[in-house]
Order: sequence, then C-alpha cells, then structure tokens
Amino acid sequence: MQHMTRGGKLSFMLKDLGDKYGPLVRVGPNEVLFGDPDTYRKISAVRSDFTKGPWYALAKVVPDQDSLFSMRDDDLRKEYRTKLSPGYAGRENGGFEPGVDRIVAHFVNLVETKYISTPKEFRPIEFSHKSQYFALDVVSELSFGEALGFLANDEDLFGYVATNDLIFPYLAVMLNVPWVGIFLQQWPLNKLLPFSSDEFGFGKLMGMAKNLADKKLAAASDENNMVQQHLRNGVTYKELLAEIFLELIAGSDSTATAVRMTMLCLLNTPSSLNALRREMDQGIAQGRISSPIRDSEARQLPYLQAVIREGIRMYPPSTGLNYKQVAKGGTELRGQFLPEGTQMGINIQMLMRSKDTFGCDADVFRPERWLEAAAEDEDCFRDMCGVVDLAFGHGRFQCLGKTIAAMELNKIFIELFRRFDFAVVTPQEPLKLYDAAFWVTTNFWLRVVPRPSESS
Repeated sequence: MQHMTRGGKLSFMLKDLGDKYGPLVRVGPNEVLFGDPDTYRKISAVRSDFTKGPWYALAKVVPDQDSLFSMRDDDLRKEYRTKLSPGYAGRENGGFEPGVDRIVAHFVNLVETKYISTPKEFRPIEFSHKSQYFALDVVSELSFGEALGFLANDEDLFGYVATNDLIFPYLAVMLNVPWVGIFLQQWPLNKLLPFSSDEFGFGKLMGMAKNLADKKLAAASDENNMVQQHLRNGVTYKELLAEIFLELIAGSDSTATAVRMTMLCLLNTPSSLNALRREMDQGIAQGRISSPIRDSEARQLPYLQAVIREGIRMYPPSTGLNYKQVAKGGTELRGQFLPEGTQMGINIQMLMRSKDTFGCDADVFRPERWLEAAAEDEDCFRDMCGVVDLAFGHGRFQCLGKTIAAMELNKIFIELFRRFDFAVVTPQEPLKLYDAAFWVTTNFWLRVVPRPSESS
C-alpha cells in the first residue's frame, strides 16, 4: 500500500485490483476493500453495527479534539451530528445562496479584470488554484459571514494551497500505512504538526479561522453564519474550531476538485460543452435562468445536472479508503465471513466506473448516459444517481456539506460559461494530477476570452 500510495494513482490501481479479483479484495493483513454499492449501504446504514476504524484517528485536524469526521464513538457521533445538522442545512436567516452568489461574483470579476487574453496580450489563468481560492472563500463566507479573501487578493494567502499540494501526498501515506501516521504523531515528531500560531500553511489558516471565530463569538448571536448557528445548537468552542478547520480543508478541497475536473472533462469533450451551452442559452432566452442563476433553476436543467454527476463520477472528490470496522462476532459480506476487527475500505473508483451500473463506456466522460437512462429506464437512472451520491457518503456517514457543494456546482459553470470561452494552454498535458485521498492538481493553465455578447 505504501508503494501504491506514493505513486499518486492509488484509486485507479485499486480499481484494477477490483476488476481482476472482484468487489471484495484483501489488500493487507486485516484490510479488505469493497467496490459494490450494496456493501457500501449495508456498512453505512443507520442501524449497521460497523464503526469507524482507527484510520479515522489519523484524520484529526486538531490533535486533542475530534471533528465529526474523525469521531469514532457512534453514540457521541449521533449526538454531535444532531447539533451540527441545522447549521449545515442553512435554513435560518435566508439560507446560504446569497453568500455563494457573492463569491461566484468575485470569481467572475477576477477573471474579467485580470485574465482575459487578447491577440496582443496573453493572460493565462491557473485554474486549479483559482478554483481552490473560490472554494475556500465560499466555506469561509458561509462559516463566518466574510470570506478569507483568496479571490480578492488573487493570492495563495500564507502559502496555504502550496502547502496543501506538498503535504497531501504525505498525508495519504499516513492514512493508508497506519504505522507511519502513528509514528509521526508521537513526541517529538508531533511538534512538526501544524499549530494555529504558525505563520505559514495549515497552521496559519487555523490561526485565521480561530481569530474569525473569536470575532463572531463577540458578535450578535443572530448573525447569519454557520459559526453562530453551531453555537446556538450547543456546539462547544473546541468542537467549533475542529469543525471549522475540517470545513476549510476538506470541504474546500473536495468542491475545488469537482469544479476543476469537471471543467477539464468539458474542455476535453467539445460536444458536451456545446450541449451544455445550448441548454444554458435556451434557458436564458426563455427567462428560465436568472443572473446569477438560482439554485432552484439549475436543478431544472437536465444536461447541467448530468454534467455535474458525470464529473463527480469520473473524479470523485475524495478517494480516501475510509476504513470501517467489523463489529464483535464478525459478519458475512457477499458470501465471505469477515472476523471482528477487519477493516473495510472503499474502492471508490470501482464503484464510480462500474460497467454494470454505467455501461460499457464507464471510463468515458459522457453526460448523455444520464439523459438516456432517465428517458429509457427509470430504475437504471435511480441506481446511477444512488451510486454517484455515495461519493458524499451514505446513511450515518453522509457528508453534511453535500447540499452546499451542490449549490456551488449548480452556479459556477453557468456563470463562467455564459461569459467566457476557455481553452487549455497545453493540451498535450492539460494538468498535473496526484491522487492523495484528495486530488492534488497543479498546472491547469487556461486561456480565457469573452464569449460573444449575444450569447451572454
């Protein structure tokens, strides 16, 4: 596992193992991967007796405080999830949409003012990092009521994104080779882990988030942000900080991955981009798409929804193995007995690129498969949707930020493509990609020009 993880293609290599040996594959002395949706749902069901394994202990953002993601005790998780859920739902004080719209507008403005190329001036945009700036600003805007300012400054503030790109490959080794992570968490090596007093990278981000949280603690309790909603629902200060750090790191990276990899798929598939634009242009002409597009309007655009689902399917935002633990007495899965303590991990690419579920061309980005299934086989369409939804977890392990990510994706592509034309600068190698539980993406350079005004 250490060798495969360090190669940067782990999820694809694990898919190959699943394709060769079947949906249950033993990958270590006590580790088994599963690659079928029924097993996923059984493990994650509300009444399932599977628990989170030791893998999650290494996912703590704050060393002495669990987040919902790293928390392993089921009873504590259930109670804590109940406290957090209202904040993620965004039903209080007008919801999340105005905040997402503000950050989308900042992104559009940044492209318009700094990255429009002309025949006389070439101004390429590095889209992988800009999409990360966008996602970080959305998370902070919704959490605190004000963005951290990555887009406003058009800068990798305190080197956070660069640190992210550097650290994530090592983090993947820690997660997938547990003894490495345990070793690094012992004194004195644990002194090298990030702290909120740092002046760079993760630690500096933690410090800024802590300062903003403290600022909101002193503000009126009826402010419309997630911090205040969490506090009103009984979340403690230490819990709040751990949750905010998780939202900033994992929440932003997963959304940024969905944005940039779907963008890449569209630019590599002109027929799909043209189909999306036809749907968009017709919607604008018929008054079904506002400026900016509303979330409710986006959900009524079948091709846009197909594009989003297909992008997530091709590159699921997280490829972490997320090991769950077999309960006392063992269990039987797919005719195999698994003793208690067995660690069950997700073979996510096997799920998302299953030919049984998505057809013989499951390795190809083709949004039309969703429209075909919806028109011809309702059960097939429902199964396809159900599998892609597993990219955000299931049951008691489902990601609470799923609806926020969906809103961002519903808006960003329409607002960019209604205004701009994009072209990959280096089509022979459009970007650099490294699979490290999250996708580390760099060198995604695009040329941007205004779209003809009659189409905007």
